[in-house]
Parts: sequence; C-alpha cells; structure tokens
Amino acid sequence: MSILLAVDIGGTKTLFQLSDSQDQVIVEQRFVSQDFASFEWVLTTFLNQDNVQGYTIDSACFAVAGPVSGRDATVTNLPWQFNADTLAAQFNIKQITLCNDFAAVAYGIAALTDDDVISLQTGDIDDCAPRAVIGAGTGLGQAVLIPTQNDWQVFATEGGHTDFAPTDDQQIALLQHLMTQYEQVSYERLVSGVGLVDIYEFLAMDSQYSDSDLVRLAMDKGDPAAVISHFALTKEDTLAQAAMNLFIKIYGAQAGNLALTVLPKAGLYIAGSIAVKNQDLFRQGPFMSAFLAKGKMASLMKTIPVKLILQENIGLMGARLLAGKIGE
Repeated sequence: MSILLAVDIGGTKTLFQLSDSQDQVIVEQRFVSQDFASFEWVLTTFLNQDNVQGYTIDSACFAVAGPVSGRDATVTNLPWQFNADTLAAQFNIKQITLCNDFAAVAYGIAALTDDDVISLQTGDIDDCAPRAVIGAGTGLGQAVLIPTQNDWQVFATEGGHTDFAPTDDQQIALLQHLMTQYEQVSYERLVSGVGLVDIYEFLAMDSQYSDSDLVRLAMDKGDPAAVISHFALTKEDTLAQAAMNLFIKIYGAQAGNLALTVLPKAGLYIAGSIAVKNQDLFRQGPFMSAFLAKGKMASLMKTIPVKLILQENIGLMGARLLAGKIGE
C-alpha cells in the first residue's frame, strides 16, 4: 500500500495531507506560511512529527501558488523557491510532482460531490466544452480544463495578473489612485486579500463613508482583509460593506472576462473561502451582475453555467489525486 503526500502551498497557509492509496487520511495539518523562511523548513517541521516519522512517502504532489517550470517552482507572494528533485533526495520521497495551485483546484473538481457545489447560473451545459476555474485568496488563481476522451486536461494560467480594466467612473478613479502606488495594477492587485484592503482605503477617502475607529483598531490587531470581510458580512460597517461590494463587482467582471476567453460551457467554477463566506453577494449581488455585463455578449454570458465551490480544501483534494496518479 502506497503512502501519498499532498501539499497545497499558498501565500497565507500551507496545507498538508498524508494518506494511503486506499483514501485513508493519516494526518492532515495546516501551517501559517509566513511563519517559515522556506518551504524546506515547513516540510521538515511536518515530516519530523512523531505521527509522521514512521512513514516512507511513495509519491507527493506539491501544489504551488505561483509559476511552475518543469521541476522548479516559485511561490508568488512568498520568497520560497524549490526544486522537486532536490526535495525528493533531501527528504527521501520516491516521486514528487509539482503543479500550480489552481491546476490542483481544477483537478479537484472531479472529487466534488453535489453537496460541495451550488449553482449561481444554470446556463446551457455542454460537457464536451471546456471548464474554467477562478478563485480569490492571497492571490487570484485561474485555470482551464479541456475535455479528453476519458478525463480533463488541465492548463494552469497566470490570468490573474492581467491588467485591471475599470468599468465605471468609480473604478477609473480607483485605477488612477493605485497607479500612483504600483508599477502594474492587475486584477490580482484588487481581487485578493491585499486588494480588499486597498479598495477599503480608497473608499475611506470618500466623504460619504465614515471611517470607523472600531474597524481600524481591529485591522491593526489582526488580518486587515479578514476584519473588513467580517464587518461587511455582519453588516456592522457601511464602509466595509461598500469595499466588499466593489471587490466582488470587480471579481465578477474578471470571471466574466475568463468566461468570454474560454467559453466554459461545461462550467465556470468559483473557488476560495471569500466566495464561500459571502454566498449571498455571489448569488444575488454584484458578482453575477458584473459577470453578465458584457454589452453585445450579455446574452452569451447567460448561457455559461456558473458554479460556486463550497469545499475549501479542493486544492488539497486535487493534489491528492495527482499524487495518486504518479504513484500508480
């Protein structure tokens, strides 16, 4: 029986799952990525635990939030770089494969149950057409799936780094504001944790919103993006609500851009904890309105099936599937 290691490596958290080839989970653990200077360090910490040390790992998949080139990977929002062959030799792992984290999310779609997904738009489903997946977190991930005879071929992208295109006067002003701070204003610059904070700070300069001392104090003590999201979700602060609404409007517009580019008639999937925690804004709020607002293509956009993934560990699930495939 083979022992498999799946790791989902992100700028905020790194998730580990040790399992066997019979789908039995041995250990599952989460680490705060920024607590470690390198991936080697966090991997060492996991493998040196008493409940892990007794296992020899036959195959592993490391899903990386950043570009993967052959056997090399770089984490976009952390100073982590590594090579699969070096790690295999250093940690006595028989086989290692690397993939982009959203490629892992895309593979993980195959492991979802009906309870793991809700429909935002039924559309006209065509299972012979492509799928696409997009998700905001520390960054903005995107991937494309093309149907093959018996499976799906996954292509990772860095589409989240495409240039932000404002759609109204407020967003034009937002772009102009951010251009004074950043060399490039991409969709990821806005549709991410740090992006939500930038949007909040931009709106705080508008006299129609009151800047709450309570929110500021909470932001100083904790994760600012999580604080803004909390106050928006509980409707305790109008500025936080406005920031979240604008954030999700821009998110919907970029999801629509991806849909126009790929025409994923087999489904456009929305992943990530932000979507899970703010389902109402995705079901009936600004997300779908912005998704559909494509001028001459608005009627086409209504034919795209749009689904929201409730399973937050889908990237880890996809990495586990890939680890199993290379172990066969």
